Parts: sequence; structure tokens; C-alpha cells
Amino acid sequence: MSTPHTSEAVVLRTVNYSDSSLIVRLFTEQYGKVAVMAKGARRFKQGTVGVLQPPNYINVWYQHKERREIQTLVKSEFVERYANLADDLQTSAAALVAVEMLDRAVHEADPHPIIFRLITATLQRLNQGGGDDVVVLHFYQLHLARQLGFGPQIALCEQCGLALTSATLDSPTGRLLCHRCQADGATPIGGSALKHLRDLAATHITNLDTLRPNDRTKKQVGDFLLKHLFFHVDGMSNLKSIKFWHQVTA
Repeated sequence: MSTPHTSEAVVLRTVNYSDSSLIVRLFTEQYGKVAVMAKGARRFKQGTVGVLQPPNYINVWYQHKERREIQTLVKSEFVERYANLADDLQTSAAALVAVEMLDRAVHEADPHPIIFRLITATLQRLNQGGGDDVVVLHFYQLHLARQLGFGPQIALCEQCGLALTSATLDSPTGRLLCHRCQADGATPIGGSALKHLRDLAATHITNLDTLRPNDRTKKQVGDFLLKHLFFHVDGMSNLKSIKFWHQVTA
């Protein structure tokens, strides 16, 4: 027997199914990650299909049945339209990285209300424009890791516990180590990058414009956050959106 469910959701991925339908993966506020079948959705190209595209923020109604992997979508509508995301290639790429990372990081039917607020706030900030998309994405990546339970240690060496004024990135594990504990070929992380990481941890998303790191700092922080996530989340290292992001930010 099926049960009607409704929730706000972010669209993570959409795949064509048959000649007229879609399979849509959603991250819902109430129920976590859910896959739904939108029967006949492709017949209405200006309606349902437009709603069911990443990274839209929508309301969904669907019929839930236990032990069924794909639920049946009844209705969907926008909560908020991110119309400005499509106007800038870099901003659009940042949004797609955020939702693809989320898709890899969370499990089916495992709700995370704080992570839901994080992704919607990130998409809203990107849609506002006028800020630094790189900083916004780094904020999201850092706080996603923290909410998933493997937030990076950015104050102390993860091997000996020494306070960090500068550090090296241990690429195989995504950890920050002091210079005494560094392995051969480790990537240096300067004091400005460490400070920026700590600022990202302490600053509200609405105040990110107050952070103005230079390009070198952003690169060091970005490399560290990616490698940290790659180590902790299966499948994170082969994101299609990351390749596109690197192309548009090169």
C-alpha cells in the first residue's frame, strides 16, 4: 500500500526514461534522498520538465511504497526559481558541483535538515550574484564535510597535534600536517590559506563578501577541500561537474 508524501526538495539528477518519462533523484527536506518516476513528464517540455532539472528548489508530492526503489511522482512545483544561475557559466557550474557533491555524499532515505538548509542557502547565494562563486563553493564544501561528520582539522596537525601556523597537504588522506610530519612531495598550505579556512568555518553565508582571499589562497583551499572530500566520500573523485568547473575557472 502506498502513502502520500510531500516535501520541499532540491533536484539532484534527472534521467530520461522511455519516450515520455523521467527518473528524478531528489534531496528532500523530510525524507532525504529519494528517486521518483515522473510519468509522461517529457510530453510537457515547458512545464514539468523545466521544474525537474538540477539544481531547482521545488515542492514535490509523490506516492511512497516500502521496498520500492523508485517512487511515483504526483506533482511538482517551484519553491524558488534560480533564474540568474543560467546567466553566468561559472555560477551555473558552481551550482552543479554543489548538487552533484550532495548526491554522492548522502544516502537514500536519510534526512539531514541542516544539510538541506546548507544546499538551499548556497544555491540562493549563488543566484543572488555579485559575490565570489569560488568562495561560496568552498564554504559549501567545508560545511558539507562538517555536517557529514568528517570536518577537517584546520587548527592542529592531524598526526602530532601541533598548532598549525602553516601546513602541508597529505594528498592520499586529505589531511593537514605540520612540516615536521609531512611526507615527501606534500603540497604546502600557507598561513593565509589556513586563515581563510578558519574564516569560512566562522562566517555566515550571508557575510561571505567580507572574505577576500587572493587567487593563490583560493587555489590552496580548493585543492585541500577537494582532496579531503575525495578521501572521505566514495565516488566523489570522478564528478563530471568538477571537470567543467575547472574548465570555466581556469
